[in-house]
Order: sequence, then C-alpha cells, then structure tokens
Amino acid sequence: MNKIWVVFVIASLFTVTAPSCWADEKKDHICFRTLDSDKDGKVTFKEYEKYFGNDKAKFNEADLDKDGQLTHDEYHNLLGHGSS
Repeated sequence: MNKIWVVFVIASLFTVTAPSCWADEKKDHICFRTLDSDKDGKVTFKEYEKYFGNDKAKFNEADLDKDGQLTHDEYHNLLGHGSS
C-alpha cells in the first residue's frame, strides 16, 4: 500500500510541475529545484533516487562529467527536453 501512495504522490508532483518545466527552460525552475533538495545547484543520486527510483545506470549515463552529480543541463538532457 505504501508503494501505491508513493507512486501517487510522485505522479501528482510531476503532473503539477511538468508543464512549468517544459514551458520555460530557465536555469532556476521548479523541476530542478524540487530534486535539488539541499539547494546546492546539483542533483546527487540520493536526491534523484527519491523521484526516479534506484536507476543508477540511467543516472550515470546522464552524468556526463562523471562527478556523481547532475547539473541542470545534464538533468534536462536526461529528460529529453534540452537545456538552456
């Protein structure tokens, strides 16, 4: 039952935030800020995992500079809607 609740919450979050992410590719918008919970400008795997699950291979593929963190541009390339 907890998994269903988590999936519902995540789906709700993306339903609300996704249109604002795709509408304007600014460096400081809701999608990236939501994942970047410590507000350091990078998304760690621990932060990524909260929303995308334990898909380390996809995270590593997106981490182009292999520093263990996703920049704004790396994150948006992962989602397939470019960077700014």
